[in-house]
Amino acid sequence: MRPVSRESSQNFPAGILKEADVTATVGHVSERLLTPGEVAALFRVDPKTVTRWATAGRIGSIRTPGGHRRFRESEVKTLLAELTTEANHTE
Repeated sequence: MRPVSRESSQNFPAGILKEADVTATVGHVSERLLTPGEVAALFRVDPKTVTRWATAGRIGSIRTPGGHRRFRESEVKTLLAELTTEANHTE
């Protein structure tokens, strides 16, 4: 891995959103992308667990140009709803 200088990561060209505000555009639909940390907080697991799920194919991910994983908000919420419903039925 090459080191990232603090200067280059903070200088965004005009009109470019910061990484936390990333959205994916598929066709005409724009969707928010979540970081592994944001997904982990929703599932109450470690971010590394989310990365393992993506590697195993349990949840789809997108790679940024820098190689970081991002997750479609709609897919994450669907999986969360399925798991929540599944947990409610087993009680």
